[in-house]
Amino acid sequence: MSVDLRVMRYVVAVAEEGSFEGAARRLHMAQPPLSRQIRDLERQLGVPLFERRPTRLTDAGVAFVASARRLLDDADSVVRAARAAGQGRTGTVRIGLVASAAAEVLPRLLAAVRAAHPQITVRTREAWPAELDAGLRAGHFDLVLSRGMPVHPDLDRQTVRREPLVAVVDAGHPLAGRTAIGSNAVGSDAVGSDAVGLADLAGGRLSLPPEELTPGYRSAILAACARAGVAVEVVDCEQVGWRRIGLADVDGFALVPRSLAHLPTMDGVVLRLTDELPAPDLELVWRRDATSPAGLAVARVAGRLTHDRRR
Repeated sequence: MSVDLRVMRYVVAVAEEGSFEGAARRLHMAQPPLSRQIRDLERQLGVPLFERRPTRLTDAGVAFVASARRLLDDADSVVRAARAAGQGRTGTVRIGLVASAAAEVLPRLLAAVRAAHPQITVRTREAWPAELDAGLRAGHFDLVLSRGMPVHPDLDRQTVRREPLVAVVDAGHPLAGRTAIGSNAVGSDAVGSDAVGLADLAGGRLSLPPEELTPGYRSAILAACARAGVAVEVVDCEQVGWRRIGLADVDGFALVPRSLAHLPTMDGVVLRLTDELPAPDLELVWRRDATSPAGLAVARVAGRLTHDRRR
């Protein structure tokens, strides 16, 4: 037989109050229906739970109340867990990200999520933009931090970071001695008098990741060069990966978001540019129709960080 949780609460209330009258007041109900439902339960069980006049538990009642309390606590826990998940206070959020989000943006986001939602677990995986787009659509990621993500009507997005491009050259490049970005210079917006212009790099070959890995990013870089009035010869990176740029030759160069200069394994020499060359925005992107409440909670945290970053 099954016992209604509501009736269990009635029995526990009578046991704790020591009377049917006190239990009825606590439960905000009349005494007769309370007494009747407990009588019905006793008939179903085939044993009395209470002695009347005075009201006290029988041995069967003691055993029933002990078990009922555990079941009621479990039921309350189930309700609390469901509400927390539905309100985005608990759950697991899978974030895919590009390498340039790993140095600054992701650590700040994870710290903020831990502070605001300590019961949300975040899992991260680094990938190329094309892989992030496919993974988001396949449901492998809840959110992605990427650049140049395709525009689709079912995707929501918000800008997380805006930053300029910097140049990366081989240590043997003729310009390698010019105002390199060192550990003390990273994050500063000042441009030294010896910083290079994009025109200074003319004649070298621009290394970019293959089109199939970064279609939006690659086209944005070429558009920025065109706006600056500099024609470049483009080659695919010999070694695919942002931590190892893989310049095609000693005169080659790459253009990358400035935050990549923070990566401790970045090879080559990183140089500031005098040209106004913005990197493609780093965006947080998610599917409008398939994002969990926890995922949306993380997106709101990211939105607050973006606001703080721009002040």
